[in-house]
Amino acid sequence: MRTPVFVMALAGSLLIAPAAAQAVPCAVTDSMIKASQAWLNTSNDHKANNWSNGNFHTGNIAQVRTTGISNHKTWPWVKANKFLLPIDPANPYAPDPQASGEAYLAVSFFHPEPEVLQPLRDNLRAQAKTGKYDYWKSPDALTMSLPSFTEVSVRDLDQDLLDYSYQSFRSLKKRTFNEVTGLWSLNVQTNGWAVQGLAKAILMLPKDNPYRADYAKTLRKSAQTLRYLQRHDGFWGATGKDSAATAMITYALAAGINAGVLDKDTYLPHVRKGWQALRTALDANGLLGWSAARNSWKPASAGDSSGFATGSFLIAGQQVVPLTPGC
Repeated sequence: MRTPVFVMALAGSLLIAPAAAQAVPCAVTDSMIKASQAWLNTSNDHKANNWSNGNFHTGNIAQVRTTGISNHKTWPWVKANKFLLPIDPANPYAPDPQASGEAYLAVSFFHPEPEVLQPLRDNLRAQAKTGKYDYWKSPDALTMSLPSFTEVSVRDLDQDLLDYSYQSFRSLKKRTFNEVTGLWSLNVQTNGWAVQGLAKAILMLPKDNPYRADYAKTLRKSAQTLRYLQRHDGFWGATGKDSAATAMITYALAAGINAGVLDKDTYLPHVRKGWQALRTALDANGLLGWSAARNSWKPASAGDSSGFATGSFLIAGQQVVPLTPGC
């Protein structure tokens, strides 16, 4: 299933072309701006270089590119990290540290200095050279790692890196995906991590890419089941409503529609219901509550918020905008 990576240059425009700032009032973008600022005003853990903040800052740049309004927080965070991944020397190719790399990729649209992405490039290529495809132990890796591998492959026209990430996906899928149910786990949030990452990769690749076709086939199979797991109030969750799972799945369904791989008539009602549920999870200041801990079975509460859930809310909003009249 190798395909020449040079044909992906056009697909890269999906990532590097800035979205126009909103010229008319839009409730979606208003919610995005409020949510990103509320998290920045509330969190006591802004400085950490970790997967949760990486997910937030990826969403924060999505908010900036969608609304045209910047809070000037992601670039200082990236500089403070010295462009490094938070790697454990004992496990240098663990997926979680690579989530910071996706935020670096996002901010590099505004700051294309080579040093911004060099540590990420070095880490991904060193991993590929091992020839081992089993570093991804959990479906979460499809958000933590797959987007960075795919985007670097597209930007650098690196076919070998693209092949490696696809084979890693195939290995993970063989070990953790249920072909009958279309689910990666019994935990809904875990499925959220999986479909969110797949949708990101689909948006990055050209329509005739066979890897994209396989990612889309897998996303469709998951979406068919996940739509029936949506609660009556619009949320998804393992033991109750979970804004993190809801944001991830809403993003994936909306991105799938926008990419032309999910049927709009079938899935748009679920996107709208999910987005409306997420808006009810915002408090008066815009802070996103009801965020369950990562892959936890413990019920969330209104006071539970997180950077990773806010980041997923922001990228969901970016995909909901083109599906919303007046935005």
